[in-house]
Amino acid sequence: MQADTSKIPVATQPNYPFVRGDVRLRPVTLGDIPAVNGYRSMAEVARYLPHQPQTLADTELTISSMVAQQGLTIPGQWLDLAVEEGPSSEVVGEVLLKWDAENWRRGEIGFVFSPAAQGQGIAFASCTAALDMAFNHFGWHRVEGICDERNEKSSALMARLGMRLEATFVESDWSKGEWVTLAHYAILNREWQDQKQKRSATHGSA
Repeated sequence: MQADTSKIPVATQPNYPFVRGDVRLRPVTLGDIPAVNGYRSMAEVARYLPHQPQTLADTELTISSMVAQQGLTIPGQWLDLAVEEGPSSEVVGEVLLKWDAENWRRGEIGFVFSPAAQGQGIAFASCTAALDMAFNHFGWHRVEGICDERNEKSSALMARLGMRLEATFVESDWSKGEWVTLAHYAILNREWQDQKQKRSATHGSA
């Protein structure tokens, strides 16, 4: 059942860029199209995404749609956050937050990164920042993440974020000519806050 949007508060977003360490998140812009297409056009990046390697025109459509939704005014919309790292303003990836269409206190996280950004902790830092945003600014109660079971990197990232594997749906999705088994992860607001406190205590005692 679709939520009654007249009773739902508009998501309160932080000031951008949203900075966590060397990582900065901000809503994507049309100016990001060339950089985003640089990795979304790669077969290795698109392997576990719902689309084939994108042409520049494909990426233009994708980013245009994301720009139109970035205000998060209606449940069901996506917020596509460009990731910048270090001194460069070059976009090295995206973290996406979807506002659930049926329950406004629930959301979903997704992510895609350039191979050049992998193995440096950028994905973890970016998703940590996005979850902080989801829980502390949007007030979501629960955030879920879904990936192809074969996508070991995404599964490992969500586990490292403290998200638990709640279900595995065997051959539940038809994608790119084959049945795909999906792994569903999730974390609650209170679990995220407890985890942050434990990390802070550990770092403080180091």
